[in-house]
Amino acid sequence: MNQQSAHQVNRTIHDADSHISEYDGWIEGYASEYVRANLDEPFFRVENVPQLKPLIDQAHNRLAGNDPSMTESLKADIFGSEGKRNMIGAYGAVNNIERTDSLDIAGISKQLVFPGLVFVSRFARSKDEKVVWGGCDAMNRAMVDFCSSDSDRLQAVGYLSLRDPVKALQEAKKAIKMGIKAFWMTSDAVDGRAPSHIAYDPIWAVLQEAGVPITLHIGSGAKLTDDYRNTGVKRELAPESMNIETTSPKDLPVLHHSIERWLACMIYDGVLERFPKLKIGLVELGSNWLPACMSNLDIGAAELGRFDLGLRKLSLKPSEYMQRQVKATPLHFEDAGWVMRNVGKDMLMFNTDYPHPEGGKDPFGAFERSLDAVQATSEELDSFYSKNFEALLSL
Repeated sequence: MNQQSAHQVNRTIHDADSHISEYDGWIEGYASEYVRANLDEPFFRVENVPQLKPLIDQAHNRLAGNDPSMTESLKADIFGSEGKRNMIGAYGAVNNIERTDSLDIAGISKQLVFPGLVFVSRFARSKDEKVVWGGCDAMNRAMVDFCSSDSDRLQAVGYLSLRDPVKALQEAKKAIKMGIKAFWMTSDAVDGRAPSHIAYDPIWAVLQEAGVPITLHIGSGAKLTDDYRNTGVKRELAPESMNIETTSPKDLPVLHHSIERWLACMIYDGVLERFPKLKIGLVELGSNWLPACMSNLDIGAAELGRFDLGLRKLSLKPSEYMQRQVKATPLHFEDAGWVMRNVGKDMLMFNTDYPHPEGGKDPFGAFERSLDAVQATSEELDSFYSKNFEALLSL
Protein backbone atom coordinates (compact mmCIF):
# COMPACT_ATOMS: atom_id res chain seq x y z
CA MET A 1 0.00 0.00 0.00
CA ASN A 2 1.01 3.63 -0.47
CA GLN A 3 1.79 4.80 3.05
CA GLN A 4 2.95 8.29 3.95
CA SER A 5 6.43 8.76 5.34
CA ALA A 6 6.88 10.90 8.43
CA HIS A 7 8.39 13.64 6.26
CA GLN A 8 5.20 13.90 4.17
CA VAL A 9 2.92 14.78 7.06
CA ASN A 10 1.83 18.44 6.83
CA ARG A 11 4.49 19.17 4.22
CA THR A 12 4.26 20.22 0.55
CA ILE A 13 6.10 17.79 -1.74
CA HIS A 14 7.25 18.54 -5.28
CA ASP A 15 8.90 16.02 -7.59
CA ALA A 16 11.83 17.35 -9.63
CA ASP A 17 12.20 14.36 -11.95
CA SER A 18 9.58 12.33 -13.77
CA HIS A 19 9.01 11.22 -17.34
CA ILE A 20 6.35 10.26 -19.78
CA SER A 21 6.88 6.92 -21.51
CA GLU A 22 7.12 7.31 -25.25
CA TYR A 23 4.77 4.68 -26.59
CA ASP A 24 4.79 3.59 -30.21
CA GLY A 25 3.20 6.17 -32.48
CA TRP A 26 3.06 8.96 -29.89
CA ILE A 27 5.59 11.43 -31.25
CA GLU A 28 4.87 10.68 -34.92
CA GLY A 29 1.64 12.62 -34.54
CA TYR A 30 3.59 15.78 -33.67
CA ALA A 31 6.55 15.45 -36.04
CA SER A 32 6.34 16.92 -39.52
CA GLU A 33 6.50 14.72 -42.59
CA TYR A 34 10.04 16.00 -43.22
CA VAL A 35 11.23 15.06 -39.73
CA ARG A 36 9.59 11.64 -39.95
CA ALA A 37 11.34 10.96 -43.25
CA ASN A 38 14.80 12.28 -42.35
CA LEU A 39 15.63 11.11 -38.84
CA ASP A 40 19.11 9.62 -38.53
CA GLU A 41 17.52 6.48 -37.11
CA PRO A 42 13.93 5.30 -37.63
CA PHE A 43 11.40 5.74 -34.87
CA PHE A 44 12.08 3.29 -32.06
CA ARG A 45 9.35 0.67 -31.73
CA VAL A 46 9.04 -0.67 -28.20
CA GLU A 47 6.96 -3.56 -29.48
CA ASN A 48 9.92 -4.76 -31.55
CA VAL A 49 11.88 -5.60 -28.37
CA PRO A 50 11.00 -9.29 -27.81
CA GLN A 51 11.46 -9.31 -24.03
CA LEU A 52 9.13 -6.29 -23.67
CA LYS A 53 6.34 -7.56 -25.95
CA PRO A 54 4.33 -9.36 -23.21
CA LEU A 55 4.55 -6.33 -20.92
CA ILE A 56 3.46 -3.97 -23.69
CA ASP A 57 0.51 -6.17 -24.57
CA GLN A 58 -0.47 -6.20 -20.91
CA ALA A 59 -0.24 -2.40 -20.74
CA HIS A 60 -2.38 -1.89 -23.84
CA ASN A 61 -4.95 -4.29 -22.47
CA ARG A 62 -5.12 -2.38 -19.17
CA LEU A 63 -5.30 1.05 -20.82
CA ALA A 64 -8.18 -0.22 -22.96
CA GLY A 65 -10.08 -0.81 -19.72
CA ASN A 66 -9.93 -4.59 -19.89
CA ASP A 67 -8.02 -5.19 -16.66
CA PRO A 68 -9.40 -3.02 -13.83
CA SER A 69 -7.81 -5.27 -11.22
CA MET A 70 -4.36 -4.47 -12.67
CA THR A 71 -5.15 -0.75 -12.48
CA GLU A 72 -6.13 -1.06 -8.84
CA SER A 73 -2.98 -3.08 -8.13
CA LEU A 74 -0.79 -0.37 -9.66
CA LYS A 75 -2.58 2.37 -7.72
CA ALA A 76 -2.18 0.44 -4.47
CA ASP A 77 1.60 0.27 -4.91
CA ILE A 78 2.43 3.27 -7.08
CA PHE A 79 6.23 2.86 -6.88
CA GLY A 80 6.17 -0.93 -6.79
CA SER A 81 8.23 -3.13 -9.10
CA GLU A 82 5.21 -4.23 -11.12
CA GLY A 83 4.53 -0.69 -12.31
CA LYS A 84 8.09 0.59 -12.40
CA ARG A 85 9.67 -2.13 -14.51
CA ASN A 86 6.84 -2.06 -17.01
CA MET A 87 7.40 1.63 -17.71
CA ILE A 88 4.63 2.00 -20.28
CA GLY A 89 2.32 -0.03 -18.06
CA ALA A 90 2.95 2.08 -14.96
CA TYR A 91 -0.01 4.10 -13.75
CA GLY A 92 0.13 7.53 -15.43
CA ALA A 93 3.08 6.69 -17.67
CA VAL A 94 1.21 7.47 -20.89
CA ASN A 95 -2.14 8.82 -19.69
CA ASN A 96 -2.14 12.35 -18.30
CA ILE A 97 -5.37 11.96 -16.31
CA GLU A 98 -3.84 8.95 -14.59
CA ARG A 99 -0.66 10.97 -14.02
CA THR A 100 -2.54 13.60 -12.00
CA ASP A 101 -4.19 10.83 -10.01
CA SER A 102 -0.79 9.26 -9.37
CA LEU A 103 0.35 12.55 -7.81
CA ASP A 104 -2.62 12.49 -5.46
CA ILE A 105 -1.88 8.90 -4.50
CA ALA A 106 1.80 9.62 -3.85
CA GLY A 107 1.12 12.87 -2.03
CA ILE A 108 2.94 15.07 -4.57
CA SER A 109 1.82 18.61 -5.33
CA LYS A 110 3.80 19.51 -8.49
CA GLN A 111 6.02 17.49 -10.80
CA LEU A 112 8.57 18.29 -13.48
CA VAL A 113 7.74 16.07 -16.46
CA PHE A 114 10.57 15.23 -18.86
CA PRO A 115 10.22 13.44 -22.16
CA GLY A 116 11.77 10.02 -22.50
CA LEU A 117 15.17 9.81 -24.15
CA VAL A 118 14.11 7.88 -27.25
CA PHE A 119 12.95 10.58 -29.66
CA VAL A 120 15.48 13.20 -28.50
CA SER A 121 18.31 10.81 -29.31
CA ARG A 122 17.07 10.59 -32.89
CA PHE A 123 16.89 14.29 -33.74
CA ALA A 124 19.07 16.31 -31.34
CA ARG A 125 22.43 15.48 -32.92
CA SER A 126 21.26 15.26 -36.53
CA LYS A 127 23.40 16.99 -39.15
CA ASP A 128 20.20 18.20 -40.79
CA GLU A 129 19.13 21.42 -39.06
CA LYS A 130 15.56 21.10 -40.35
CA VAL A 131 15.36 17.82 -38.44
CA VAL A 132 16.86 19.40 -35.32
CA TRP A 133 14.45 22.32 -35.16
CA GLY A 134 11.49 20.27 -36.35
CA GLY A 135 12.30 17.76 -33.62
CA CYS A 136 12.46 20.47 -30.96
CA ASP A 137 9.09 21.83 -32.05
CA ALA A 138 7.49 18.37 -32.09
CA MET A 139 8.84 17.46 -28.67
CA ASN A 140 7.81 20.77 -27.11
CA ARG A 141 4.26 20.60 -28.47
CA ALA A 142 3.93 16.99 -27.33
CA MET A 143 5.09 17.77 -23.80
CA VAL A 144 2.80 20.78 -23.47
CA ASP A 145 -0.14 18.68 -24.67
CA PHE A 146 0.55 15.93 -22.14
CA CYS A 147 0.75 18.42 -19.26
CA SER A 148 -2.11 20.65 -20.44
CA SER A 149 -4.74 18.59 -18.62
CA ASP A 150 -3.25 19.83 -15.32
CA SER A 151 -0.72 22.49 -16.25
CA ASP A 152 -0.54 23.93 -12.74
CA ARG A 153 0.76 20.65 -11.32
CA LEU A 154 2.40 19.01 -14.34
CA GLN A 155 5.34 21.21 -15.33
CA ALA A 156 6.29 20.46 -18.94
CA VAL A 157 10.00 20.18 -19.77
CA GLY A 158 10.86 20.84 -23.40
CA TYR A 159 14.03 20.46 -25.39
CA LEU A 160 16.11 23.32 -26.79
CA SER A 161 18.99 22.82 -29.20
CA LEU A 162 21.81 25.37 -29.24
CA ARG A 163 22.87 24.48 -32.79
CA ASP A 164 22.00 27.95 -34.07
CA PRO A 165 21.76 30.69 -31.39
CA VAL A 166 19.34 32.80 -33.43
CA LYS A 167 16.96 29.92 -34.14
CA ALA A 168 17.33 28.72 -30.55
CA LEU A 169 16.16 32.12 -29.32
CA GLN A 170 13.12 31.95 -31.60
CA GLU A 171 12.29 28.40 -30.48
CA ALA A 172 12.70 29.34 -26.81
CA LYS A 173 10.27 32.24 -27.12
CA LYS A 174 7.75 30.10 -29.00
CA ALA A 175 7.97 27.21 -26.54
CA ILE A 176 7.66 29.45 -23.48
CA LYS A 177 4.56 31.08 -24.94
CA MET A 178 3.24 27.58 -25.66
CA GLY A 179 3.62 26.55 -22.02
CA ILE A 180 7.06 24.95 -21.59
CA LYS A 181 8.24 25.47 -17.98
CA ALA A 182 11.88 24.30 -18.29
CA PHE A 183 14.31 23.47 -21.09
CA TRP A 184 16.44 20.36 -21.26
CA MET A 185 19.73 21.23 -23.03
CA THR A 186 23.01 19.61 -23.95
CA SER A 187 25.99 19.97 -21.64
CA ASP A 188 28.50 19.57 -24.48
CA ALA A 189 30.07 22.37 -26.50
CA VAL A 190 28.04 22.89 -29.68
CA ASP A 191 29.62 23.62 -33.07
CA GLY A 192 32.85 24.93 -31.55
CA ARG A 193 31.13 27.29 -29.09
CA ALA A 194 31.56 27.04 -25.33
CA PRO A 195 28.30 26.76 -23.35
CA SER A 196 29.10 30.27 -22.10
CA HIS A 197 29.52 31.83 -25.56
CA ILE A 198 28.12 35.37 -25.68
CA ALA A 199 25.94 34.40 -28.65
CA TYR A 200 23.70 32.62 -26.14
CA ASP A 201 23.23 35.66 -23.88
CA PRO A 202 19.91 36.68 -25.53
CA ILE A 203 18.58 33.18 -24.78
CA TRP A 204 19.64 33.36 -21.12
CA ALA A 205 18.00 36.79 -20.89
CA VAL A 206 14.67 35.43 -22.17
CA LEU A 207 14.80 32.44 -19.82
CA GLN A 208 15.69 34.65 -16.85
CA GLU A 209 12.84 37.05 -17.55
CA ALA A 210 10.33 34.21 -17.97
CA GLY A 211 11.55 32.33 -14.89
CA VAL A 212 12.23 29.25 -17.03
CA PRO A 213 15.30 27.24 -15.98
CA ILE A 214 17.91 25.32 -17.91
CA THR A 215 17.89 21.62 -17.01
CA LEU A 216 20.72 19.19 -17.63
CA HIS A 217 19.56 15.59 -17.43
CA ILE A 218 21.23 12.24 -17.84
CA GLY A 219 21.84 12.03 -21.57
CA SER A 220 22.74 15.73 -21.83
CA GLY A 221 26.42 15.02 -22.46
CA ALA A 222 28.43 12.56 -24.51
CA LYS A 223 28.44 9.12 -22.92
CA LEU A 224 31.48 7.01 -22.12
CA THR A 225 32.91 5.97 -25.47
CA ASP A 226 32.83 2.40 -26.70
CA ASP A 227 36.61 2.13 -26.31
CA TYR A 228 36.15 1.89 -22.55
CA ARG A 229 33.64 -0.92 -22.98
CA ASN A 230 35.92 -3.02 -25.19
CA THR A 231 37.52 -5.46 -22.75
CA GLY A 232 37.79 -8.40 -25.11
CA VAL A 233 35.19 -10.20 -22.99
CA LYS A 234 31.44 -10.21 -23.67
CA ARG A 235 29.50 -8.39 -20.97
CA GLU A 236 26.95 -10.58 -19.21
CA LEU A 237 23.60 -9.18 -18.12
CA ALA A 238 21.17 -10.65 -15.62
CA PRO A 239 17.77 -11.52 -17.16
CA GLU A 240 15.97 -9.04 -14.90
CA SER A 241 18.10 -6.20 -16.31
CA MET A 242 16.64 -6.52 -19.77
CA ASN A 243 14.65 -3.33 -20.18
CA ILE A 244 15.07 -0.29 -22.41
CA GLU A 245 17.39 1.52 -19.97
CA THR A 246 20.95 1.76 -21.29
CA THR A 247 22.90 3.20 -18.34
CA SER A 248 25.73 0.82 -17.46
CA PRO A 249 27.83 0.55 -14.26
CA LYS A 250 30.70 2.32 -16.02
CA ASP A 251 28.45 5.26 -16.91
CA LEU A 252 27.30 6.01 -13.37
CA PRO A 253 30.61 7.25 -11.88
CA VAL A 254 31.21 9.63 -14.80
CA LEU A 255 27.72 10.97 -15.56
CA HIS A 256 28.70 14.35 -14.20
CA HIS A 257 31.92 14.92 -16.14
CA SER A 258 30.37 16.94 -18.97
CA ILE A 259 28.19 18.74 -16.41
CA GLU A 260 31.26 19.93 -14.47
CA ARG A 261 32.83 21.28 -17.67
CA TRP A 262 29.55 23.06 -18.45
CA LEU A 263 29.32 24.57 -14.96
CA ALA A 264 32.94 25.75 -15.10
CA CYS A 265 32.19 27.65 -18.29
CA MET A 266 28.93 29.15 -17.06
CA ILE A 267 30.51 30.35 -13.78
CA TYR A 268 34.07 31.24 -14.77
CA ASP A 269 32.98 33.04 -17.95
CA GLY A 270 30.49 35.15 -16.03
CA VAL A 271 27.13 33.88 -17.31
CA LEU A 272 25.73 33.44 -13.80
CA GLU A 273 27.20 36.83 -12.87
CA ARG A 274 25.43 38.51 -15.80
CA PHE A 275 22.17 36.60 -15.24
CA PRO A 276 21.80 36.30 -11.46
CA LYS A 277 18.23 34.98 -11.63
CA LEU A 278 18.88 32.32 -14.28
CA LYS A 279 18.30 28.94 -12.63
CA ILE A 280 19.86 25.58 -13.47
CA GLY A 281 18.54 22.13 -12.59
CA LEU A 282 20.84 19.10 -12.57
CA VAL A 283 18.55 16.11 -12.85
CA GLU A 284 19.25 12.37 -12.59
CA LEU A 285 22.98 13.05 -12.55
CA GLY A 286 23.61 12.18 -8.92
CA SER A 287 24.86 14.52 -6.22
CA ASN A 288 27.81 12.86 -4.46
CA TRP A 289 30.16 14.76 -6.76
CA LEU A 290 28.78 18.22 -5.94
CA PRO A 291 30.88 19.01 -2.82
CA ALA A 292 34.15 18.22 -4.65
CA CYS A 293 33.01 20.12 -7.75
CA MET A 294 32.23 23.25 -5.73
CA SER A 295 35.53 23.03 -3.87
CA ASN A 296 37.47 22.55 -7.10
CA LEU A 297 35.72 25.51 -8.74
CA ASP A 298 36.67 27.70 -5.78
CA ILE A 299 40.27 26.51 -5.87
CA GLY A 300 40.53 27.09 -9.61
CA ALA A 301 39.21 30.63 -9.32
CA ALA A 302 41.42 31.47 -6.33
CA GLU A 303 44.61 30.07 -7.79
CA LEU A 304 44.22 30.92 -11.47
CA GLY A 305 42.39 34.18 -10.84
CA ARG A 306 45.83 35.70 -10.37
CA PHE A 307 46.38 35.28 -14.10
CA ASP A 308 42.87 35.35 -15.60
CA LEU A 309 41.42 38.86 -15.45
CA GLY A 310 37.94 37.51 -16.21
CA LEU A 311 37.92 35.57 -12.96
CA ARG A 312 38.73 38.73 -11.04
CA LYS A 313 35.42 40.21 -12.21
CA LEU A 314 33.33 37.60 -10.40
CA SER A 315 31.57 39.09 -7.40
CA LEU A 316 31.01 35.72 -5.68
CA LYS A 317 32.97 32.55 -5.09
CA PRO A 318 32.02 29.89 -7.68
CA SER A 319 30.46 27.75 -4.94
CA GLU A 320 28.23 30.69 -4.00
CA TYR A 321 26.89 30.93 -7.56
CA MET A 322 26.13 27.22 -7.30
CA GLN A 323 24.25 27.66 -4.03
CA ARG A 324 22.34 30.64 -5.41
CA GLN A 325 21.37 29.35 -8.85
CA VAL A 326 21.90 25.59 -9.14
CA LYS A 327 19.54 22.89 -7.86
CA ALA A 328 20.19 19.14 -8.11
CA THR A 329 18.42 15.83 -7.58
CA PRO A 330 20.25 13.20 -5.54
CA LEU A 331 19.78 9.58 -6.54
CA HIS A 332 17.73 7.67 -3.97
CA PHE A 333 20.61 5.33 -3.14
CA GLU A 334 23.03 8.19 -2.43
CA ASP A 335 23.54 9.67 1.03
CA ALA A 336 21.51 12.83 0.40
CA GLY A 337 21.91 13.91 4.03
CA TRP A 338 25.70 13.89 3.76
CA VAL A 339 25.57 15.85 0.50
CA MET A 340 23.21 18.44 2.00
CA ARG A 341 25.55 18.91 4.95
CA ASN A 342 28.37 19.67 2.47
CA VAL A 343 26.55 21.91 -0.04
CA GLY A 344 23.96 23.60 2.18
CA LYS A 345 20.17 23.45 2.29
CA ASP A 346 19.50 25.39 -0.91
CA MET A 347 20.54 22.92 -3.61
CA LEU A 348 18.99 19.44 -3.30
CA MET A 349 15.48 18.50 -4.49
CA PHE A 350 13.24 15.50 -3.88
CA ASN A 351 12.62 13.34 -6.95
CA THR A 352 11.12 9.98 -7.97
CA ASP A 353 12.16 9.51 -11.64
CA TYR A 354 8.67 8.06 -12.08
CA PRO A 355 7.91 5.77 -13.87
CA HIS A 356 11.54 4.79 -14.52
CA PRO A 357 12.93 2.00 -12.31
CA GLU A 358 16.01 4.03 -11.31
CA GLY A 359 13.82 6.03 -8.94
CA GLY A 360 13.48 3.04 -6.64
CA LYS A 361 10.52 1.31 -5.03
CA ASP A 362 10.50 3.61 -1.99
CA PRO A 363 11.91 7.08 -2.81
CA PHE A 364 10.22 8.69 0.20
CA GLY A 365 11.64 6.15 2.60
CA ALA A 366 15.13 6.26 1.11
CA PHE A 367 15.43 10.04 1.40
CA GLU A 368 13.78 10.10 4.83
CA ARG A 369 16.34 7.66 6.25
CA SER A 370 19.25 9.61 4.77
CA LEU A 371 18.05 13.01 5.97
CA ASP A 372 17.08 11.76 9.41
CA ALA A 373 20.59 10.33 9.81
CA VAL A 374 21.99 13.89 9.78
CA GLN A 375 19.08 15.25 11.85
CA ALA A 376 17.85 17.59 9.13
CA THR A 377 15.85 20.49 10.51
CA SER A 378 12.29 21.31 9.50
CA GLU A 379 13.63 24.22 7.43
CA GLU A 380 16.11 21.94 5.65
CA LEU A 381 13.38 19.40 4.92
CA ASP A 382 11.08 22.07 3.53
CA SER A 383 13.90 23.21 1.24
CA PHE A 384 14.53 19.67 0.03
CA TYR A 385 10.90 18.70 -0.56
CA SER A 386 9.50 21.93 -2.00
CA LYS A 387 11.32 25.26 -1.60
CA ASN A 388 14.27 24.46 -3.88
CA PHE A 389 11.89 23.16 -6.56
CA GLU A 390 9.89 26.37 -6.29
CA ALA A 391 13.08 28.45 -6.54
CA LEU A 392 14.20 26.52 -9.64
CA LEU A 393 10.90 27.26 -11.41
CA SER A 394 10.51 30.78 -9.98
CA LEU A 395 7.13 29.82 -8.51
